[in-house]
Amino acid sequence: MGASVGVGALVVGTSLLLVFALAVQTLDNRLDTSLEIIDDAGDPLPSFQIDDATLWEGAVLSISVNSNGSGYVDGTLIATGTGSGFSGTFTVDAAGGIDTVTITNRGNYSSPPTITIDASGQSPTSTATLSSTTGNHIYANLTNTGSVTLPHREVWLFLDGGTSQTPTNLGSAYTPSINSTNWYPGETISLDWSENGPSSYTRISMTAGGLTAAHALA
Repeated sequence: MGASVGVGALVVGTSLLLVFALAVQTLDNRLDTSLEIIDDAGDPLPSFQIDDATLWEGAVLSISVNSNGSGYVDGTLIATGTGSGFSGTFTVDAAGGIDTVTITNRGNYSSPPTITIDASGQSPTSTATLSSTTGNHIYANLTNTGSVTLPHREVWLFLDGGTSQTPTNLGSAYTPSINSTNWYPGETISLDWSENGPSSYTRISMTAGGLTAAHALA
C-alpha cells in the first residue's frame, strides 16, 4: 500500500514538474517576442521623397546597327523626325565599320526617328544604316531624407499606383554611378528608367519600409 502511494506521488510530482516547465517555456517565448517588438519599435523609420519626375513617351530607347559600313572614324549620330533632343555617339572597328553606339540624350519623338551619321570629318567607303525604337522613359530625382540606409532591392517603384504596371525593384531600374547597392541618408539619386508598358502614365510612386511617396509625372 505504501509503495502504491509513493508511486502515485511520484507520478503527480513529475506531472507538476512538466506543467511548470511548459509554463516557464511559454513565459520565456512571450518575453522574447515582447523584447523583439520593443526592439523593432525603437528602430527609426525610413523617410524619402520624389523631388521631380518626367515622362518622355517617345524617348529613343535603342539603336540597332543594320549595316556597319566601312571607312568611318569615331563620331556622332543625328536623329531626324518629329521631335527633338536626341544625341549619340559611335565607335568603329578596324575596318571603319560602326561597332558600338551610345545614346547620350534620348530626346522625345512622336515615332522612331531616322538615325544617321554626322558627316563632319567622315569619308566612308560604304554607308552604314541604323534604326531606332522609341517608348516610355522616366527621369526622376529621389532623395533619402531620413536616417535609414535603404538597400536598393528593398525599394519598389510603381506607375499609376500599379494598376497598369507590375512593381519594379529600384535595384533593377537604377544604375548607380558608384559601386553601391544602398541608398544612403541624404543621398539624391537620379533615376533614368525605360519602362515600355502602356503608352502613357500620370503618376510614379515609391514604397519601402511601410512608407510610400508619390509624384505626378510631368
